[in-house]
Amino acid sequence: SGGLGIGGVQVTDAQYKKLAQLVYRLCGINLGDSKKELLKARLANRLRATGCRDVRGYIQRLENDPSGTELVCFLDVITTNKTDFFREPQHFDFMAKEILPKVDKLCQGNEPLRLWSAASSTGEEPYTIAIVLAENKQYWQRRGAKLLASDLSTQVLDHGRRAVYTMERAACIPRSVLTRYFQRGQNNWKGHVRVRPELRDLVEFRRVNLMDPFKFDKKFHIIFCRNVMIYFDKPTQERLVQKFFDCLVRGGYLFVGHSESLTGIQHRFGFVRPAVYRREN
Repeated sequence: SGGLGIGGVQVTDAQYKKLAQLVYRLCGINLGDSKKELLKARLANRLRATGCRDVRGYIQRLENDPSGTELVCFLDVITTNKTDFFREPQHFDFMAKEILPKVDKLCQGNEPLRLWSAASSTGEEPYTIAIVLAENKQYWQRRGAKLLASDLSTQVLDHGRRAVYTMERAACIPRSVLTRYFQRGQNNWKGHVRVRPELRDLVEFRRVNLMDPFKFDKKFHIIFCRNVMIYFDKPTQERLVQKFFDCLVRGGYLFVGHSESLTGIQHRFGFVRPAVYRREN
C-alpha cells in the first residue's frame, strides 16, 4: 500500500486505518480519510516525544498504554481545540433571558442549579457560562450553582484550571465584562489575563470520556456539548444524546453546536430553537 512520507516518517494506508480504528474504538471519534494529511503532518511530533522509531512502534505504544495518556496527546494533535469566549452567543443570551429567570421551576426545593460543559477544552466555554451566571446572580444565588467542566484531555483541563489566557484569546469579551471578571497580568504575565477567583470557584474541572458510562449521582439542569459531535458518526452521536437525555432532569436543556442538529438521529428531546433542545418528559 502507498506509504506517506512525513518528515522522515512513513505511514502506510494500513497503518492509517489501524490508527483510525484505534481512535474510534477508544473515544468514538471518526477520523475518516479527511484527517490523513493532518495526521501525516503532526505525527512526527508524537514520535519524537515518545521516542518511537516508526509508526509501527507508535501504534504498539498506543495499544499498550493502560493509562490512556498517550492517546490523549495523540488526540490533541488531531482534534483542533478551537474555542472562544462567547462562541455562538445566542446560547448565552437564551440562558440569561429564558432559562435563568425560571430557575425555581427547573430546580427542586433548594437544590443548586447544576450545569455541565461536556467538552470544555481549555475552559473558555465554562468560564463564559460562569460569567452569565455571575451577571444573573439574583435568579440562583440563594440556591447556589455547580458547574462541571469536563474533557478527555488532561492537558486542556490543566489549562482550564490555570484560567490564564492571552489578550488575543480574550479579544471577543466585552470590555466591561473583562474588567469585572478578569485580572490583568503584570511583569512576566503582561499580555495575559486570568479569570478572577470568584468565577474559578464556580467551576470544577474533571476528566470525562464521553464514550464511557456516565456515573453522576445527581442529574443536570443544563448541559452544553457543542462542536464535539461533529467528530462522531451517527450511531455514536445517538448513544451520546441518549446518555445526555438520561442525565438531565425533566425540563432540562441540552445545547449543541450550530453546525450540529439532532435531525436525522433518533432522540427523545423536544426542539426549542436551533441547537437548543429540552427534555420534556
